[in-house]
Order: sequence, then C-alpha cells, then structure tokens
Amino acid sequence: MQKPLYLVAPLIALAPAVFLPSCEGDGSGSSATSETASTGSGGTGGDDGQGGHGAEGGQGGAGGQGGDDVPIVWGPCPETYAEAECALVPLPLDHDHPEGPTLDVFVARRLSGNPDAAQLWMLQGGPGSSGESFFFGMVDRFASLMPDVDLYIPDHRGTGRSAYLGCDAEDAASPGGQLILAEEWPACAAQVASERATELPFLTVTSAARDLGTLVERTRAPGQPVFVYGLSYGTYLGLRYLHLFPEQPTGVILEAFVAPGELFVSRLDQSYDPPAQAYAALCAADPLCSSKLGPDPWARLGAIFNLLDTGHCAEAGIDRPMLREIMSGLFMGWRSRLLSLALPYRLERCSAEDLAAIDEFKSFWFEPYDLAGFSQALEVHIDFSELWETPPPSPAELQARADASLYGPNWASARGEAFALWPKYPADAYTQAWPQVDVPLLVLNGTLDPQTPIAQAELAAAHFDGPHQTFVAVPNAPHVTSTQSPTTLGDGVPCGARIIANFVLDHEAPVDTSCIAVMRPVTFEDAALASVFFNAWSVWDDVPLQGNAIPEVPTSRRALQHEEAD
Repeated sequence: MQKPLYLVAPLIALAPAVFLPSCEGDGSGSSATSETASTGSGGTGGDDGQGGHGAEGGQGGAGGQGGDDVPIVWGPCPETYAEAECALVPLPLDHDHPEGPTLDVFVARRLSGNPDAAQLWMLQGGPGSSGESFFFGMVDRFASLMPDVDLYIPDHRGTGRSAYLGCDAEDAASPGGQLILAEEWPACAAQVASERATELPFLTVTSAARDLGTLVERTRAPGQPVFVYGLSYGTYLGLRYLHLFPEQPTGVILEAFVAPGELFVSRLDQSYDPPAQAYAALCAADPLCSSKLGPDPWARLGAIFNLLDTGHCAEAGIDRPMLREIMSGLFMGWRSRLLSLALPYRLERCSAEDLAAIDEFKSFWFEPYDLAGFSQALEVHIDFSELWETPPPSPAELQARADASLYGPNWASARGEAFALWPKYPADAYTQAWPQVDVPLLVLNGTLDPQTPIAQAELAAAHFDGPHQTFVAVPNAPHVTSTQSPTTLGDGVPCGARIIANFVLDHEAPVDTSCIAVMRPVTFEDAALASVFFNAWSVWDDVPLQGNAIPEVPTSRRALQHEEAD
C-alpha cells in the first residue's frame, strides 16, 4: 500500500517539506565530517557583513568550539529560503574533543535590519526534521509579527544539509522521498551501521544542543537578547539545551511539549484515540454532526471499522489499518480532522457517489510531496536511543496497540522489528531529567493534540512555576497552536502565534492569552475542504459543485498541512 507522506514523523509538527540541492552539494553523502575546519560558506560567495550585529556582520561574541576563531561566512541560500542568508559552520563531531573531526552544521538566518534586534533560534520537530520546513509559512509569520527580531534556523545534525543521515530505502535526497517500509528497516540499520559508524555515537540530542549553544555564542553580539523556540521534538531539544546552557538564553518558548520521561514514541499508536474521542464528544454535542453519526459518534466509528473487517465497501480499497492511518493524519489539522469523521461515514454508506468521492480523496491524500531534508534514519536513531520505553515492548505488543486503536499512524508497530537491530547510542543523564532554570519560559500545547498529548504537557506547569514561566493550554487546538488556533479577529494570525510573539516582545510581562476568548468555534461542515477532497460542497453528502464560485481552498497537501484555518 502506498503510504501518505504526511505521517512520516511522529513529533514533526507539520514539518515535512522540499529537498533541494545544498549550497555545496546535496548533503546526502555518507559523511559530512572533515579533519580541518573551514569557513563554511552558505554559497559561492559571502555577504559584506552589513545588516548584522557587531563588527563582523553577525559574528558578535566569542567562545564556542570547532573553528570558533574562524568567522562564519554568510552567503546565498537555496531557493526555498526566502529573504535569508545561509552558512555551513564546522562544529566538533565530538564536543568533548574539539581538536578532532568536524561536522558541518547548516544555518539559515533572516535578519531584521534592526541593529538592536534580539535573536530567535527556531528548532524544528521530528526528530528528523531540518529547519527548511519553517520556511513554508512560519518564518514569514514570525518575521511579520516580530519585525525587529533576527530569526536563526539551523538544520539539526543528521538532517537536511547538516551531515544528512540516510539510507537507500528512503531515497530522501530526491523530491518525494519515499517512506521506509517495515521490511526495509533491517537493511537501513545495517547500512547506517556500516557507513556512518564513527558518526552515529555523536548524532545525539545532547550533541545537537551543544551545537546550538555554540552557534548562539558565536553569532550573538555582547548583550544581545537571545530567545530559543522549540517545536514538538524541538521542545525536547530545547530542554537539553537548558540543561547545558541555563544562563545563555533571555527566554525560551516550547510549543507542543515533550515531557522527559513521560512521552515515548513507542506509545505513539495509542496517543491519538484520547483526543480523537474528545473530538467525537464535540461532534455528539453538535446538531449537524450528531445527525450524521448519532448520539455516540465514537461507538459509531468503531462499528464502521468492524464493518470494514467483514468486507463492507471493499471496492473503496480502504481497510482497517489504512483507515486508521488516514484518520490519524487528518486529525493533525484544525480543519482536516473533520474529514476523519466524514470519510468513515461515507465508507459506511458506500453509495456510488461516495465511492467517487473517496476516489477523489485518495488521489489527493496519496499524492507524494517533498520532505525538506527530513531524515527517517535520524528519527529512529534518536527515538530508539532516548524516546523508547524501557524495557522495550515487543513487536507483538506494538502491533496489538495499533490494532486496538481507531486513530493511529501505525508508526511504532512498523518499526518494532527494527528496534533490536538499530545501532543505538547510550542515553545520558539528561534523557529523563527536567532542567532547573530561572529563565523566562512559555509552554504552549493544544488540548486536542494527538502527538504531544495535553496530559503529559501539563506536567510542565508544575516543573516551570517560577517568575515569568507560564503554561498555556490552547482549547481544541491540535498539534502546533502557532498555526492551528484560528480566531475571529480577521487578521489571519493564529492565537498561538500571537501569544508567542507577545512573549518575545515583552518576556517579563504577564502572558497575553486574550486571543483564546475569540478563537473560532469547532465546526462540522467545510465546503472548501469538501470541494478539494470529495469534489462536492459537503463533506458528508453528495452535493455537486455548481458554477465557478468555488471557495478559496488548499491547492496541495502542503498548503493544507500548513493552513492557518482562518
């Protein structure tokens, strides 16, 4: 079965995006280490140093490791990095031995032009995502909301253009890189163990956090405020950074929170049902939705799955595992989650019109798209090493968890056999520990987030309860509140993004959460989505499109994935 690429990463936070050639090659070679440091230009030429901080065009500050006496040379970026400049910065492969081999870390930045600007470092999710996917909407939004802030976006080591970790099964250096199938993981494990053996022990969360601290020190001007924003897995990396550099940042934002020692991706196939069941309860309270799925929509969904097991609507070509996976992907979006109710409803009815609509849906849903430097190999390398339960569940137990769920990406179950084969690194003392910090800190999480569930995210409120440390639960929001918390204010700015910007602009003021009161209500009809997915005016019924007055709709999977839901 062809798998929707939407589900490539468990903690990715709407991230997969486009692969392009790196500034100096495609970055997909077996190794990006070298024995000597280089200036690490981001293109064929550098800038003239104007518009940065300090006398060397953004090189303010001293210290760091791995060529810290060599100025960072900023130059042109790949096409997708709009209005940015980029660099490859050689950093120690092993930070404890800075005199040894180096690893080139790719960094993009968009400068504000304000000589007094603060820095905001943006850490993507995954694990496995590169920073490139931030340039599909979020960088523009943050730049608009915080015009006097300089944005810095690194590629986590092992992703994108930072010594990309890959194997033949994913072919991820090409547009539309393929998902690694369950039966392909053993070969992938053997390949990376053979080709990247010297690097694997250092492609770790702690090493990436030390990269970040070093890069901040090498780019900040004396006294320049520095904020760090972590998204999904980026919050886990952000916590590691706080363990190692507790005094460095001015403030930290952690969105879609990963609680250390509490959230394990080996449990991912179980984590979707609780928020999905809460969403079904909203359906039950809605006159339209309950008229379709009855007074107990959750029970109705279970009955539909059971029908599929008997061969019902086989001509649609969707069985239980596929429907479970599709529904979990749909549930990631504020708007698209409605289709996780409407699709099984249409499968249950299974009329000729429904079958045509379902064919339309499949042509859109299974359309491949690019993954923007996402490394599935790095994803499992970190997950298996740090974010897996101990003792590890058996492959049979992982499969049983997936089979017991209505919503679930079949993620852990597909990797169960690979766990024992993967060349893992030993977890360090930080792995399940919470940092003790006084830095101003903002944590946000959606109450209907299936990947970083609200129950574990709320633990942050107890651990971070000092002055200017705030936890915000965004009602009814799925993963990534900064893009998926629409309001009625009419300016297209999601509530989560507004809260983040206000914190950066005044991190010692009480966090302004007033936009929560004007968030849009959850609705259960969407003619725009119906027109794209089902070629109809209703997600529920066969209401043919008429005339040319089609509403503005997402034109691609990426557009839907990064929708603001306004």
